[in-house]
Amino acid sequence: MDKDIEIIDDIKPKKKRKLKKKVYVFLLITLLLIGGGSYYFIREHNIKKQKDEEERIIASIKGHYNTFVKVDKDSKIYIKNNNEYQETGMIYENEELTLDDIKINLDTKYFKVKDKDYFIDYQNVSKIDKLQEYSNRYKNYLPFNENIITNKEFTLYDKDKKIITLNEEMEFPIIIKDYENKYYVEYDNRLLSINKEDVKEIKKSENTTKKNQSKITTFAYHRIYDTNDKCTDGYICLKKSSFDKQMKYLSDNHYFTLNMREMYMYLKGNLQIEKGVTITFDDGYLYKAADEVLTKYNLNGTMFVITGHFKDFTDFHNLSSIDLESHTNSLHKNYQCAGGSQGGAILCAGHDNIVKDLKLSCEKLGIEPFALAFPFYDYNDTAIKALKTAGFKISFIGRAGKMGKATPKVTDTYKVPRMTVWDDNLMSYNTWKSYL
Repeated sequence: MDKDIEIIDDIKPKKKRKLKKKVYVFLLITLLLIGGGSYYFIREHNIKKQKDEEERIIASIKGHYNTFVKVDKDSKIYIKNNNEYQETGMIYENEELTLDDIKINLDTKYFKVKDKDYFIDYQNVSKIDKLQEYSNRYKNYLPFNENIITNKEFTLYDKDKKIITLNEEMEFPIIIKDYENKYYVEYDNRLLSINKEDVKEIKKSENTTKKNQSKITTFAYHRIYDTNDKCTDGYICLKKSSFDKQMKYLSDNHYFTLNMREMYMYLKGNLQIEKGVTITFDDGYLYKAADEVLTKYNLNGTMFVITGHFKDFTDFHNLSSIDLESHTNSLHKNYQCAGGSQGGAILCAGHDNIVKDLKLSCEKLGIEPFALAFPFYDYNDTAIKALKTAGFKISFIGRAGKMGKATPKVTDTYKVPRMTVWDDNLMSYNTWKSYL
């Protein structure tokens, strides 16, 4: 019996060892399964995390991309050379760009600007629905047969605002030549300026075979009245239908109607026009019909306003095709002084009073002093000196020279002649045409 017990006792440790071994194996397998599961879970988690991050980055890039974008801050621009991006200049805040079509991926760091060789960091632009429209009036200017060659670094401006700085020498045909120490050129379908100091040289170039017009007529209108208007000023009243006929002729025959700054630049030799005319209106009465006709034919006019005759200028600023300039504030009075055609008050008002009057006139119109039409076409040396003191660049008299024509680099910009347009009884349509 004791011997049997000893045999049994000898067997128990062996069973225990086997059981323990099975437990270890089970635990090991369990750990391996848990470890393998954890590894798989962690690996899948990391893959998903990486995929989510990649999708987030691509979504962020796509969030900046559009056919049209705006530059959010002053930003460097780059050229691509051997797959490296090298700085080539700056583009400035709020500028708008058109981008090339691209396939966005994780490697996208820059967007290429359409029709240009440069790129911009995608983080520095944001989407816009469409590009701002800029004036294309300059398309009516004749380029000079001269090109500027820039310095190796230069900046293009829109008025005083920086648009883009480029670190490369470039060549441009001259659109406006040496006006206020700037040259104007076409860049990206816009008229932009380059400071004279950024121009290295000027060279001859055959940019056009068209010729600059040798003389330009300025017409002086007064009242343009419609069928429902009353015009009691006799010979300076012109029917809307007659004015329409004249403006249609200008439009049909491709005349460009100059504004005051264009006329000034033309006379100074800064600007060339193939076929132009200047349309002006004196006083500030019965102008709505004229604005409608000018707008209809896509033409431009300038109205010289006697500001002392009006209290509210809201309607003046709602005009579509007529710019505003001064006709003095309270000096539109005739038979006040000796001399002149009608003894206009400006002839004896005195220098300081004229300056004060002209500045007040411009303040009321909300404009900077630039152009003036002398009341009753009366002027003298004192009046012209006062104009210069007040900051005016150009002023208009009555008929002078041949039919009110002005010639570049010859005409005194403070004595620009005009041809007055009378009513149909005094001036026929064919007579009007003969003054062009």
